[in-house]
Amino acid sequence: MFSNLSVDLKRYGKFTPYLIFEQGIWAIVIYRFGSWVNGFKVPILRLIPKIIAFFLFKMIEMSTGISIPASAKIGKGFYIGHFGNIILHSDVTMGENCSIGPGVLIGTRGLGNQGAPQIGNNVYIGVGAKVLGNIKIGNNVKIGANAVVINDIPDNATVVGIPARVIERK
Repeated sequence: MFSNLSVDLKRYGKFTPYLIFEQGIWAIVIYRFGSWVNGFKVPILRLIPKIIAFFLFKMIEMSTGISIPASAKIGKGFYIGHFGNIILHSDVTMGENCSIGPGVLIGTRGLGNQGAPQIGNNVYIGVGAKVLGNIKIGNNVKIGANAVVINDIPDNATVVGIPARVIERK
C-alpha cells in the first residue's frame, strides 16, 4: 500500500502543504487503504478495517464525486488531475502511471453486458471521456476529451470522438 501510494504522490510533484487540499489525493489514499484491507486473509482481522474503509470511501464519494471501489485493480502512479464526477467500475483494471481528468466514467455498457475495461500503462483519459464495456486499452494511449470508447484501442494511439476512433498512432 505505502509503496504504491508513494509513487502516486510523486506524480503530483514536489510536496507542498497545498497538496493536502487536493481531493484527487484524498480519493487515491482511501482507495489504496481499502485495497490494502481487501488483501487481509483472516476475516476477523479484516472486519473492523473493512467497515472503516467503506465509510471513508462513502465520505470521499459524497464530498468529491470520485468513486474508486477498493476492488478495482490500479497500478502505481495513479493521478487524478482535478476532482469531480469520476466513476470507476469495481472490476476495472488499470496499469501503471495512468491519469484521468474530471467527468470520466470507466465501466460496463449496461443492459446486461458484462465486463469492465482493462487499461494498459501510461494511459491518459481526458475530461469527460467514457470508456465502456469489456474492452482493452493498450499502453501509451491518449483518450481525448468527451470521447466515448467502446472498442479495443491498440498501443501508442490517440483516440477522439463518439464513438472514439484512432487519429494518430506512433
